[in-house]
Amino acid sequence: MTVVTFKHGSGDQDSVVPLLGSRTIVKELAQDMNFKVTVPYGAWFHEDQVGGWATEYGNLLTFATVRGASHMVPYAQPARALRLFQSFVNGQRLPDTAHPSSG
Repeated sequence: MTVVTFKHGSGDQDSVVPLLGSRTIVKELAQDMNFKVTVPYGAWFHEDQVGGWATEYGNLLTFATVRGASHMVPYAQPARALRLFQSFVNGQRLPDTAHPSSG
């Protein structure tokens, strides 16, 4: 069985599609689908810095922000955008510590 996860990323400085609106829509979608918060809203890390913030609903829906990014996230924060994309493609959680364990 293949499980497809959906991650929605948003720049925290996006004036075109504001963060709060995106977060509200994803939260309402999760409620409509009866998904419970499994990982509360908190920081994710990239290169020993906060990369943004994320919330997970069940194991199928994640809302993540990219710190310092505007509407064109890959243009504004290419390394953080790539890390977010890699986590989606590889079906992994975003790192929630600055120094993830190697084991």
